[in-house]
Amino acid sequence: MTHRFIRLSAGLAAALAVSPALAQNAANYPSHPISLFVAFPAGGPPDLVARIIAPAIGEALGGASVVVENRAGAGGIVGISDVARATPDGYTLLLADLSSVVDPFVFKNPGYDPKTSFEWIAPVGRSYMTMLVNPASPARTVADFVAMAKAKPGDLKFGASGVGSPPWLGGLAFMQATGTDLLLVPYRGIALAVNDLIADRISTAWMSYAPAAGQLKAGVLRVIGVFGKERLPQLPDVPTFREVGLDMGAADEGNWLGIAAPKGTPPDVLAKLNAAVNKALHDPATHERLTAADYEHTEGGTPAELKAMVDESVVYWGGLFAKAGVKPE
Repeated sequence: MTHRFIRLSAGLAAALAVSPALAQNAANYPSHPISLFVAFPAGGPPDLVARIIAPAIGEALGGASVVVENRAGAGGIVGISDVARATPDGYTLLLADLSSVVDPFVFKNPGYDPKTSFEWIAPVGRSYMTMLVNPASPARTVADFVAMAKAKPGDLKFGASGVGSPPWLGGLAFMQATGTDLLLVPYRGIALAVNDLIADRISTAWMSYAPAAGQLKAGVLRVIGVFGKERLPQLPDVPTFREVGLDMGAADEGNWLGIAAPKGTPPDVLAKLNAAVNKALHDPATHERLTAADYEHTEGGTPAELKAMVDESVVYWGGLFAKAGVKPE
């Protein structure tokens, strides 16, 4: 009991030693520019969303400056771990996405733990992937494709931008739900996979609607199924996987985006940030731009709601990676 008391006392003393500074920070927050980290290069979907919401969050914080910083590398690990190690004062934030959860299952020693390294502030939105085929494909439906895949295990090819990327996760979830075996063809970017799908060199690819919209309208690609609990507004005639009897688990929650801060960020700062993010997302102009960028459910929410999404994703994807025999490298 004595040793336990000493340890608790030491911890309390340390907390008291920093609490005045944290309290002052919270009372004056924000007093200088905030950095919103995106763990991917400029131009991609997360970067686009960050640049839509950053000024709106700043405005909701009374005219603060929120600067988007791209910290790309190692599938997102560089930027994500940088935020995890940052000073927990509310001035370094992360636009987190599904990679924040799956990277530790792909890479050894990522430098963070999605369940313990962050304070989860608010959900931002979700995008849902579509299953694309060449118009000449004999697979007119998901059931057709499953039958083809089961007739020739390992023969049908799907393109993805590397292990752990959303298109790869779509393929993994599909194979696990259908009991099929598809051959991964890795590409440097999903656009290259789409080019090969149009050329009929691969059998399918998974990606969100917006990047493929032009090819779909031109008739050089066709959608046979979509993730999500309801049909996409842009594709009202395309059934969800759930409608055709497939259980996609947490994959049906889509590729979510949310705002996170380093663990230990003061509660008052977190509360101000949650209120600001929600106010930003309810701005009509911001909402319209996010919808145009292919993101749904952009109404925001509570820290608990975002944390629940993170926890569910950890359980689901961790289980799928284990079943697929994928180990961190």
